[in-house]
Amino acid sequence: MADCDASATLILRDGRPVAVRLLRSSDVDPFATFLAGLSERTRGFYGPHRFDRATAERLCAELDPTRTRRYVAVLDDGTPAAEIIGYMILTREISAGDVARYAAHGPALHLGRCAAFAPSIADAYQEQGLGTEMARLVLRRAAALGLSQVILMGGVQARNGRARRLYERLGFRRVGTFEVTRDGQRIDNLDMILDTTWDYARR
Repeated sequence: MADCDASATLILRDGRPVAVRLLRSSDVDPFATFLAGLSERTRGFYGPHRFDRATAERLCAELDPTRTRRYVAVLDDGTPAAEIIGYMILTREISAGDVARYAAHGPALHLGRCAAFAPSIADAYQEQGLGTEMARLVLRRAAALGLSQVILMGGVQARNGRARRLYERLGFRRVGTFEVTRDGQRIDNLDMILDTTWDYARR
């Protein structure tokens, strides 16, 4: 468990180091800044919760890594203030909607050993490899925690080609489709699942 809690260092393509660690109760300010700074486009593809300061305060006050692990990527630019540039959720609390869809189209979810995954990267740091490397790290830790399945929280929008390609590189496979309505617009979504025995060292 200690290894799953330890901070790890990733390197951006421009050479700057980034620390990946669990969200802390002291992260309210940088976490609120990260959430508020996500563009409308990014928010439109990512919706596990609201993006305001109240949400940052609540999540930082309710940390429970036995149920939900919230990983953040913190830019190490030599300044004392933390700048969060990535955020990924790994939670054992599978929503009723996700459970129902998998029950309908399979494969069966092993709820005691399954987690939902939701990644996001600050707009200015997208397309720099951070999302891929951070996700690989988080998913390796999922396997170390004894999780055998990881699903996408709420699926992925079919129109989000960038995310779909990322998930495929990470070893997720498509298992079903479903539709949601948002602001009167019908949106096609895909359910994708990962077997955590996937060999990340080869990807």
